[in-house]
Amino acid sequence: MNAEVIDEITEGVAKCYLIRVKLTDYITSLPGDYRDYEVQREIVNNSYLDNLIQTILERRHIPQMVLVAEDSTLQPHNGNIKIGAFKVLDGLQRTYRLKVIYDTIQLAISELKASPNIVDLSRSQLSREYREQLREIKSSAILFEKLLNYFSENAYEDPIALNQLLDRSQWFELWVGLEPPDEVNKMLILNAGHKAVKNQHQLELLFSNMLPLFKNMNHVGFEVIRERDTSTIAYSKHRVAGQFHFSHLITSVLSFNAGKPITNNVNLIQKANSDDFDDTIFEKLISYNFIEQFISTLMLLDDELSKVYGDVAIRWLGRETSLTGLFAACGKYSKERDLIPVVALTELTQKITANPHALNLKNFEEIRNSLNLSKVNIGNVNKKAVFDASFDLLSGYSDFIIWQSYFNKAV
Repeated sequence: MNAEVIDEITEGVAKCYLIRVKLTDYITSLPGDYRDYEVQREIVNNSYLDNLIQTILERRHIPQMVLVAEDSTLQPHNGNIKIGAFKVLDGLQRTYRLKVIYDTIQLAISELKASPNIVDLSRSQLSREYREQLREIKSSAILFEKLLNYFSENAYEDPIALNQLLDRSQWFELWVGLEPPDEVNKMLILNAGHKAVKNQHQLELLFSNMLPLFKNMNHVGFEVIRERDTSTIAYSKHRVAGQFHFSHLITSVLSFNAGKPITNNVNLIQKANSDDFDDTIFEKLISYNFIEQFISTLMLLDDELSKVYGDVAIRWLGRETSLTGLFAACGKYSKERDLIPVVALTELTQKITANPHALNLKNFEEIRNSLNLSKVNIGNVNKKAVFDASFDLLSGYSDFIIWQSYFNKAV
C-alpha cells in the first residue's frame, strides 16, 4: 500500500507519520486476519457505524484511523512511504464496515452487469434472492438497496462507476517502531472517549504476556476463553468442563499472590497500568512450574467436582468469584505456612480431591440464591464467603463447609 506522508513526529524510538491513502487501496490491502489483532476489541453493534454508508454516499469526512507497521525499519522516500504488513490500532469498527461496503459494491457491480433490472426489486425481494451472497460478505439488504438506488439516481450507465464511491483519500496515523506495551496504552487512550472497552478485555491486554504460558501447557481438554471471542456472560451460560476465562485466570493468579480476593474493576485496571504496579509478581510467581501446577489444580478440581456435583460444579468453577476466593485462600495459606506456591497449590488439590463433598456446593447454591440482591453486593459476598471457607478447609479448621455461617459473615 502506497501512502503520501503529510507530517511526522518522533516519540522515543517510535515514529508516527500522518499519511494520505486511497481508501480503495487501504481496503484491498487489509490482511486476511486484520480482525485478529490482540489489542483490539471484538466488532460491536453500533447504529451510527452501521450507517457509515451515508457518509460514503454523501462524500463526507471519515475521521482518521491509526495503523501500526509491522516493519520497524520502515522509512519514507521522496515524501512517500510504501507500507507492507500492518495492524489496525484504532478504527477497526470503521474498517470492518468499510470492507463490507466495498464487498457489497463489488456484488452490486456484478449483479447489475448481469441483470440491470435489479434496481427495480424491493428490499424484501433483494433480501430473499441475495440472502446467501449478502450473508457471506456480512452485508445486508438495506446496504445493497442503498447502493442500487444510488446507481439508479445518478443515472450511471456502467456499474463500474460505483467504485468511485471509495476512490477518495483517507488520513491515517502510521506508527513505526512502536513497542507492544505502548500499543496497548495507546489503544486504551484512543478508546477512552468511546464505548467503554470491557474491564475483562483491558485486563487481558495488560497481562497478555501470560497468555502463551497458559496456551502452551499440554493439558488435554484445557481451553482458555478470551473476552474478545466470548464474553464472560456468554461463557458463564455455556461453559463446559476444561474451559476457563482468561480474565478469571488472571485475577485468580493475582489473588493468590495478594493472599486476598482481587476484584476486576476500574481500580485494578488503573493500578495494573500504572508505574506503581508491582510487576515483580511475574518474577516471583509467574513461572512455567507455577502455571503448570495452577492448571493441573483447575483441571483436577473440574474433573472431581463435576463427578460429584454435575452442572453445579461447572457453574461454580466458571465464576470469577469462586476462583478468586479459592486461590486467594490458597495464597494466604501459602504465606502463613511459608510454603512455596507450587506446594500450596498441591495441598489445595489434595485436600479437595480427597474429599470433594467437603465443599458442599449444592448448599452453596441454595444460600447464594436466597440472598436479597437489592441489599448485598453478590459478587463481593460470594468472594468473601469462598475465601474464608476455603482457607478454613485448607488450614484444617473445618472438614465440611456450612455455607450459611460464611455468607452471614460476608454480608
